[in-house]
Amino acid sequence: MESIKDRVAIVGMGCSKFGERWDVGLEDLAIESAYEAYEDAGIGPDDIEACWVGQVSAPVAGIGATSVAEALKLHDIPIIRNENWCTTAHIALIEASIAVASGLYDTVMAIGVEKLKDTGYPGLGTGRGMSP
Repeated sequence: MESIKDRVAIVGMGCSKFGERWDVGLEDLAIESAYEAYEDAGIGPDDIEACWVGQVSAPVAGIGATSVAEALKLHDIPIIRNENWCTTAHIALIEASIAVASGLYDTVMAIGVEKLKDTGYPGLGTGRGMSP
């Protein structure tokens, strides 16, 4: 029986530099990792048919999937933001994989991006949701 692993492949990946990056914004981190992934895959923004953005801080950061998509020059395609605490980027990858496996899209992007310290949010695990 054919499974999802027989229908989906990761063809490119990228990662922003880790560390305290006070000099860059959330969109800059997304650009850094996305363009590394584009180069790795040998494609560009125009090849992406849909994008899943994993970001848990959107309610407090004020920067959501649309801002990230605009920074990545992903126009006129579905942009789906999800949040699921520490598995947010993982869920973005799973949902993007299912969309490809189902035949809905051929080439998609899944990206996780976060800058919690810039929001003034004290951190995860307080048991209070995203309320500072």
